[in-house]
Amino acid sequence: MIETPDACVDFVNAVGLCAWSAGTPLPSVTEQTPWGDQAMLHTWFWKDDLHIEKRIYYGQLWGAGTPVFVSLKLLPTMIAAQGDCDPRDLFEKNRLTRVALSLYEHIEAHGHTAKKHLPYPPKTSQTPPLVQLQQHFLITKVGLTGRTRGSYSYLWGSCQEFFPEAFVRASKLGVAEARAALVAHTNLSETQLKKMLRWQEVA
Repeated sequence: MIETPDACVDFVNAVGLCAWSAGTPLPSVTEQTPWGDQAMLHTWFWKDDLHIEKRIYYGQLWGAGTPVFVSLKLLPTMIAAQGDCDPRDLFEKNRLTRVALSLYEHIEAHGHTAKKHLPYPPKTSQTPPLVQLQQHFLITKVGLTGRTRGSYSYLWGSCQEFFPEAFVRASKLGVAEARAALVAHTNLSETQLKKMLRWQEVA
């Protein structure tokens, strides 16, 4: 039973990859807590604090509105499985939108940036480009702007700079090797993982 942040870390380390809440084929943290419908409220700060403390990885890798936790041991495999993560190559291949690339380039040039200071075009939804960039491990949450209603938001920065060791280890893994390892680890098919994690074809 998960009732503390330490227990949450232990669970993520045990399963490697899991969802925060129910609704995916993955095991979920909230289903392992004693709080039922109030589980997300009780675990709200865990998801961000444990990630920022670099005890686990947290992000919307499974798509918009479906954040997941990844153990630091499994994180290099997740990164390697994604394949090409050069933002300009991805843009040329139509796998990254112009808005997403502009957000990445702003962070690249200016460093850690609060969400409200990112250069979104007028009337543009903020969620899709941020999800794209997270799924390709280009950016990640590196801090909070506040912890109260009205101030609670995120600082975004380079994922590679925040988790450098994971990228070093990922560079030693082949894409096909990493994907096969995730299929074996999760007991999900490559088709399922490819769809949810937006994997591209391996050349």
